[in-house]
Amino acid sequence: MKSKVISLALFFGGICGLLSFLFFLALYSTQPDPLSLRRPDLGFNVLFVFLSIWYYRKKSGGYLQFYEGFSVGFLTNLIAALISAFSIYLFLILIDITPFTTWISEGKKFLIEQKVSMSQIMSEENFNSQLKAFDNARPHQLIFDELIFKQFAVVAVSLTAMALRRQKN
Repeated sequence: MKSKVISLALFFGGICGLLSFLFFLALYSTQPDPLSLRRPDLGFNVLFVFLSIWYYRKKSGGYLQFYEGFSVGFLTNLIAALISAFSIYLFLILIDITPFTTWISEGKKFLIEQKVSMSQIMSEENFNSQLKAFDNARPHQLIFDELIFKQFAVVAVSLTAMALRRQKN
């Protein structure tokens, strides 16, 4: 079962990661700030998590334990996030760093524009540390950002694993 879960997660996660990277490239070719607009690719993760769990159930004779579904879905999501994150990182390092610098400058601009409303929820010291964090940001941090954000798909993993669960009597 273990090798079946891993091979299935590698297959579906690989396709999903590649699609997410292609989505980034499409944004790169059409938008000035593609890094701020890449969040809709979470839909790819949710779709491929569902497909991987469904396919696993189909290949298991129509039966699925929750832990099997969760394992397949979680690994699919993790592999997809890793592939898309490292692909975007390599693109930024090897081809064009401009999207990263634009993302940083737009983030700082937004923070400064919202300073008045932010003052109600954060101190001046925290505000300044947020600005400094933008100045110290490096492209490798996008990998962690992508991994953390894509973990929202774990909710879809759990729900799908529960919905498709079917046990032998």
